[in-house]
Amino acid sequence: MPSPKDIYVNCDELNNITKENKANWLKEIKQVAKEIKKNATVLQVGCMNGVRIIALLKERPDLQITGLDIEKEFLKMARKNFKKCQIKAKLIHGDITKSLKIKKFDYVICLNNTLGYIPEEERAIENMKNLGEKVIISVYGEKFTNELAKKYFQSINLELQKIKKNIFHTKEFVKVKRYTENEVKSWGGKVFKTPIGYFTIIRSRNEITFIDKVSENVQI
Repeated sequence: MPSPKDIYVNCDELNNITKENKANWLKEIKQVAKEIKKNATVLQVGCMNGVRIIALLKERPDLQITGLDIEKEFLKMARKNFKKCQIKAKLIHGDITKSLKIKKFDYVICLNNTLGYIPEEERAIENMKNLGEKVIISVYGEKFTNELAKKYFQSINLELQKIKKNIFHTKEFVKVKRYTENEVKSWGGKVFKTPIGYFTIIRSRNEITFIDKVSENVQI
């Protein structure tokens, strides 16, 4: 039985995942980099081995980014990757579904359907709102079709056993969720469509922040 470490890091192996997921991953980083204000403090939920932090800092070296992950092994991997790439970023071991006694951030970001791997998603979202002035969440939606999902999970070494509504059940213990537009709207922000899902920016007081110069069908 593979460990979470052996599975989740595959989500960031851009040369192995499907072209649709790769394109979404890359565009997402660039769009997030455009939306965050200068010199902002940022908490990334589910930082894993730090690859997305490295990618974001290459776009925006002015940012002060902290990575949060529940797996200590991921944080060890991230530190090694930061050192190798000469990246300065902080790391915190913790669970976003628990109350975390840490400082507040300008932004809390949860990217690439990370939320879809968290069983207690409502608690996770509320905690993100408590920790950040603004929360950026991106998830997979209906365009992450069953056919694409099968290809994607195979590319990250997961065997898909069944699909029940919007929950993907894999042989390797992982359950992953995709979201409807109404679900994402219920989080309190304006919902923008992405190539394979949805992207939203939420104020901590649940008021909308509009993305500058993009339409409702923004491609990110």
